[in-house]
Amino acid sequence: MSEDASLDQFVTDESDERREESPVVESDPGAAEDPPGPEAPADVEPATTTYAWSDEGAVCDECDDTVERRWQQDGGLVCVECKDWERA
Repeated sequence: MSEDASLDQFVTDESDERREESPVVESDPGAAEDPPGPEAPADVEPATTTYAWSDEGAVCDECDDTVERRWQQDGGLVCVECKDWERA
């Protein structure tokens, strides 16, 4: 027998009770499976990356060395040696 645990081993009687208490919701056969999520507010800016990693390496925008890891600085991606860690 395998040493891997079965998911059934983590189910408790309490979770069985909650499952039994959950109301059954009948869905409209013509309705979409997943309702659309909330719209993002118009004034929210999308997240921007602060770090990039490349298995093959990429060129630092400051010193032109090829490195795997680069960080955002002044609109470009720079290596750890060129990154000014004192300013945020």
